[in-house]
Amino acid sequence: MLLALAAPAGAQSLAIPKTDGFGKPTDVGLLIIGHSTSAQGDYPRKLEDALNQTQSDGRHYTTFRAITGGDGGFLWSQARFTPSDPQYNRVLASTSSGQYCTDTAGNRWSCRRLKLDRALIDPDLMPGLCSSCTVESTMTCTYSENGTTITENLGFNECWQKMDYRLALIQDTSNRSWPIDDYNSDGMVNVLDYWPASKIPASARPCTSGTLNPSGIVMQGGVEYIDWNCDGTLTNQDASHVTYAGWLQKLSNALLNSYAFPVHHVFITPKPLEMGGCPYFPGEACSNHGLRTPTASRPIDHFYNPAVYWEYRVAETMFSNPNLDSRIHPLVPGDPKKMWDRSVKCYDVSLASSDWTIPGGTVSQGVLRPTNVIADDAEDDADVTSMDANGCMRSDHIHHTTTGGWMMADVWYGGLLPYLQ
Repeated sequence: MLLALAAPAGAQSLAIPKTDGFGKPTDVGLLIIGHSTSAQGDYPRKLEDALNQTQSDGRHYTTFRAITGGDGGFLWSQARFTPSDPQYNRVLASTSSGQYCTDTAGNRWSCRRLKLDRALIDPDLMPGLCSSCTVESTMTCTYSENGTTITENLGFNECWQKMDYRLALIQDTSNRSWPIDDYNSDGMVNVLDYWPASKIPASARPCTSGTLNPSGIVMQGGVEYIDWNCDGTLTNQDASHVTYAGWLQKLSNALLNSYAFPVHHVFITPKPLEMGGCPYFPGEACSNHGLRTPTASRPIDHFYNPAVYWEYRVAETMFSNPNLDSRIHPLVPGDPKKMWDRSVKCYDVSLASSDWTIPGGTVSQGVLRPTNVIADDAEDDADVTSMDANGCMRSDHIHHTTTGGWMMADVWYGGLLPYLQ
């Protein structure tokens, strides 16, 4: 049984000063963490530009991209997995190539976490490992120092150190290898939703020898489930969304405490809608714009990806933890589906002038923020031009257009404003 949660408090100002000791704008770094969705439509640049064009704010914002491709979740939480680590084989669940690499000692390294460490510690960290997981060698960096505003090309870490305040923006808890879902179809992702072993590649199921349960599997009700902590029993801690919340909290704590120039605050939102969900609706004639009858387990009337939808339960679980570091914040307190709901509206209804928080007239890279957006459902799937021109999603119904980038930036902008007062 789920306990009723107290209503969360609203966003509180972070009290970041608007100017430094010399009267120059305070330099605020925005560390963007996530995978493909966080790069689509260039939402980070649009958010940066919108904040910098808000005259009432007055601070200077710079985005730092730790975005990478492929899976998320588990592989953000830890850089190195030794052969004796109980989770050593879990890395093998990744469905995308290049997500991990192995050194001469047999240690497995998470590509995305190694990229983050290289960004915040040293770009030459662990040379020769995961060579594709590198950060941009230089970036244009504008900052104020001793009363002088300077713009120059610096390395990622060098520019990061110039920031007066540093915020991490996490827009991705999604992982195709360890998906969150209502596995028992009771209408809610709760502590009874363990990962069915059948959903996980066999190579990733076993724990290492020396654990209480080297097989990494527990049979219950005739079904094999993943025993995440390898203790031989299924408990709340093996539930998919609880485990996921633990990964996200581990990443957030590291960002706050484990680097020489740590972030001051972490903000989290689950990612927006993804279509392409036909495999999740067996027996139904499925299409990206087809309508279906909602059920408790699949409560949206489109063929969406429910593994992304149910991630809001990860956020709810994480932010109900009374011991959570107070510097870890929901983007929109009490509304973990804000990003999802806005993207759904763009897909099947449309966006109107009243839906925007970013002021009209805001420009990013020469592109004006749109006003009225025709829904993706209005497009013609036989016409790729139409598919990319309407709505917020590209023709693959998963990734986002420039308009979709504005949509995501707008949700971030509206969520951050109360914190930045």
